[in-house]
Amino acid sequence: MSVYTKTGDKGSTALFDGARVKKYDERVDTYGTFDELNASVSLATKYVNDARNRIFLEDVQRNLFYLCAELATEKADLTSNVIRITALEVKELETRIDLITANLPRINRFVLPGKCKASSHLHVSRTIARRAERLLVKLSETIFVRKEILQYINRLSDFLYILAREEDFQFTVSKLTSEIMSRYHAVSGVQIETIGVICMKKLTLSVFTELATAVEQVATSENVPVTMAIVGTDSQLLFHYRMTDALLVSTDLAKKKAYSAVAMKAETEALAGLVQPGAPLYQLEALTDGQVVTFGGGVPIYDENQQVIAGLGVSGGSVEEDVRIAKTALSIVGMR
Repeated sequence: MSVYTKTGDKGSTALFDGARVKKYDERVDTYGTFDELNASVSLATKYVNDARNRIFLEDVQRNLFYLCAELATEKADLTSNVIRITALEVKELETRIDLITANLPRINRFVLPGKCKASSHLHVSRTIARRAERLLVKLSETIFVRKEILQYINRLSDFLYILAREEDFQFTVSKLTSEIMSRYHAVSGVQIETIGVICMKKLTLSVFTELATAVEQVATSENVPVTMAIVGTDSQLLFHYRMTDALLVSTDLAKKKAYSAVAMKAETEALAGLVQPGAPLYQLEALTDGQVVTFGGGVPIYDENQQVIAGLGVSGGSVEEDVRIAKTALSIVGMR
């Protein structure tokens, strides 16, 4: 089929159901803007660093195709054959927004959009989404537009905004960590000493479960209920388990310990002396908005090539107990 058809040479275009309208028709202008948004989201997807965010954005692209198909169909009886955006897709956006927001530092001021390329592209997509929403609302005054579509597009701009914030946050933390580590190495001339664990196993659910069982076994023997977390090198939570009666605060602390072990490529207990006033990593915790912690219980997990592949965090007891439980459990499963 030829790319060009010549049927639009006189300024009209065909809708999905075959009806022809002017190219400046409100309906065409609206779904054309959503097509523009889809292209912008596609570009943003190529820049985001978080693999989970790329999957989210690909879902958005598919939904935008479905939305355009529905808007491009004038006859209501034909839309029954079109895949539709439903309340489920709206809820998914809301859930993802809430999950990401919970892991970001609070802000109480306006911020300049985009500290990194990924965030900048996401903000461009956000503004296109707002423009498309304005056109959609206007169109809904002359034709019937389902409420689920209006709700989805309203949430979509919020979703793109929160993704941009997350990409900015991860970029900032990574940059600060690299700068601080470079400063430390330049001053000390040595690497942070790590007593790493060598993991000869692939990180699978069965391995996570085996490790969780070992953590629970050791913690029970010491009568200390704990929470454990495993964070990957992409900073995403891979596994989480909280024992009955473990302190609620241990949930977040275990995640932060695991993240810190990955980010700093060191046992968190080894960092304590480096963050004191005058030490090379002074104010590390403040500079990373509290995401990096420097008390014991976080241990990096290495592969056979001595590359960090994850971090284990244990929290719920004293610092000494958390460290002992984490290391003993790793030894039990043969990962140390």
